[in-house]
This record gives sequence, structure tokens and C-alpha cells, in this order.
Amino acid sequence: MSCSTPCKSHMPQPKALLHPWSQALLALCLAWLCAISGVQATTTLVPPVEVASELEKPALAGSGRLRFLGFSVYEARLWTTPQFQSERFGAHPFALEIRYARTISGSALTDASLRQMQALEAPSGTRQAEWQQALSGAFPNVKAGDRLTGMHHPEKGLRLYFNGQLHKSIDDPLLSQSFFAIWLSPATPEPRLRAQLLGLGT
Repeated sequence: MSCSTPCKSHMPQPKALLHPWSQALLALCLAWLCAISGVQATTTLVPPVEVASELEKPALAGSGRLRFLGFSVYEARLWTTPQFQSERFGAHPFALEIRYARTISGSALTDASLRQMQALEAPSGTRQAEWQQALSGAFPNVKAGDRLTGMHHPEKGLRLYFNGQLHKSIDDPLLSQSFFAIWLSPATPEPRLRAQLLGLGT
């Protein structure tokens, strides 16, 4: 008995519809679409409450991860306003959000910050003492999953949030600019991370 339409047994199976090279091309296209979706998801992240409360229309400029000897230390995100210009970062309000991947003492964070600020600016002895005093006790002990958010206000100074709660305010705009230069200055010791934070690529 013959069929006027193709019998099911003679219909091409799904796997036979695509040649091996076509399947590979389809897989690459799907991977590319997933990557694009991932980028879009990153750029539309909702800012933390503390960022939304202090910045007008905050948007994610970029994000990156700091590693040491192959181990993740923290992930950082830079939140900026529409007027932000990277070459004049100190003149604009912004927020740097850091989520830690390991346990670090507050004193170690203070010491590391002071060393990098001094390396970038070479301050006078008086200014160095002022930094030491202002940053003493500014950083809490952190563990994996903890967040520190630093707010820069060009007319006010530095505000530090720990897991969304205000932890420390330092009314020194120049100190605040010197502190954030660790990440945003062209002379930063981590140029790749800077480029990622500013959305300039890897």
C-alpha cells in the first residue's frame, strides 16, 4: 500500500536536517547571543540602595575582578552619573562598590590604601599624617560576601558603606579623590581593572 504523502518513517529526523558544520555554526550563534544577553544584563543592573540614595540617576559604568596569584580578591563595580568624565573623575560624584571574596582585616585594608595613595601622589609628611589619621579605623574587617561601597562627593568627601549601612564619613574631598585614584587614575597599578570599571574594555 502506497502513501500519497510521505510516511512518518520516511520523514527526515531532526538531526538529519543539519549538516555537522551547520550544527557547529548554530552552536556558535547561540553562544554569541548568550554572551550579548549577559552583557545587557550586566549593564542594566539595579544599583544598591545606598548608591541610589546618594547619586542622581546612577548607572553602571563597568565592573571587574581583582586577582592575586590567581585567587579572586574582590569584584568591583563603578556607578556613575550621566555627567561623569573619567579624565576628571574627582570633579564628579560616583560610587565604587566592592564585594570581597576572602577575609581581610580592616587594618590591612587601611595599610594597603595608604601605601597605594602614597605611591600615586607622594604627599608631604603633613598630608601623609592627615591621611593616616582620617583612615584609621575607617575600614571594617571583611569576609567573603561582604560589600564595601565608597561614595565620592567632590564638595563633601568620602562616605563608606558596609553591607549597605553607613560606616564612616571623611569630610576631605582631596583625600577622597586620592583614595579613588587607586582605581581610577591613569597611573593605577591595576590598569586592566581600571579599564573594566570605566567600560573601556579589558
